[in-house]
Amino acid sequence: MPLGVILADDHTIFRQGLAALLGAEPDIALLAQAADGEAAWHLIQTHRPDIAILDLAMPQATGIEVARRVRATALDTRVVLLTMHDDAAAALQAQEAGVSGFVVKDNSFEELALAVRAVAAGGTFVTPAVRAKLNALQRSRMKPVALTPREREVVRLIAEGKSSKEIGRVLAISPRTVDTYRDRLRDKLGLHSVAELVLYAVQCGMLG
Repeated sequence: MPLGVILADDHTIFRQGLAALLGAEPDIALLAQAADGEAAWHLIQTHRPDIAILDLAMPQATGIEVARRVRATALDTRVVLLTMHDDAAAALQAQEAGVSGFVVKDNSFEELALAVRAVAAGGTFVTPAVRAKLNALQRSRMKPVALTPREREVVRLIAEGKSSKEIGRVLAISPRTVDTYRDRLRDKLGLHSVAELVLYAVQCGMLG
């Protein structure tokens, strides 16, 4: 019997292409698609799929937020998360939310199909490059912390050596707002120097 799958991603062309690939797999039945997290959650409740393939960053509710709802309601659906970034801290946050698979969008469809089958069989799957960074981060003394997409971008720009004024120009916010982010990140991450922040950004996969 084919695996029942729902797919949620707010990028229409990407979602439609992925849906076509999933539909061509003989052991996978694509039940429905969604463009945001709330719609994905509704589809999960309605269809009770074996697997929910969810984008990490979606409107209404993120893939991680939807995964938390799945776990809280004890549904049998298992979640595979798709992301643009090979961010180890995000992968750890996803695991803590009950996500079973973590796949970077830059990788091949074959890897996603492997993740779906592994998760459906009761296992877990993390893109190998992310797993390596996750292992390195867990071995370090730095505690992985979940950051918002904007906080992650600020960390990346600080680690690249940009000033508050330069960061403000890139993100279209004031230098004062950037300084607020700096203070918040220092407290949130427990890092007290740019060197520590650069190391954190490298270990989390925020830099190229």
